[in-house]
Amino acid sequence: MPANASQWIVLGSVVLILVVAVGYWLQQPAYGEISRKGYDYAMALSSACSGRSSARVAKISQMITQSKEAGELNAAESNWLQQIVQQANTGNWDTAYESVRLLMQCQTERANPLPLID
Repeated sequence: MPANASQWIVLGSVVLILVVAVGYWLQQPAYGEISRKGYDYAMALSSACSGRSSARVAKISQMITQSKEAGELNAAESNWLQQIVQQANTGNWDTAYESVRLLMQCQTERANPLPLID
């Protein structure tokens, strides 16, 4: 336990920094930027999840793997998409659908705004 005022100030500052850091971390989007091909797969997954189609999810998963191996998707976007595939494969259709919608929403939030037109 701090014995004097300066120790309390230091302790309070550390706590404040931790609270701000955690708040900032919680505000960060769950997904980073994905490529156009990754977005196309996300749209396909969205449709497959809303239709609860295991066969379509399996095919999309294969395509994601092939695209990653071909260098068309980076590791992060492939992992995000495959995590959504896993959610669907375990029968968590609603969670998978929400995850893919969040992935796509994160992309629109990052998009450059249109220029002003006079």
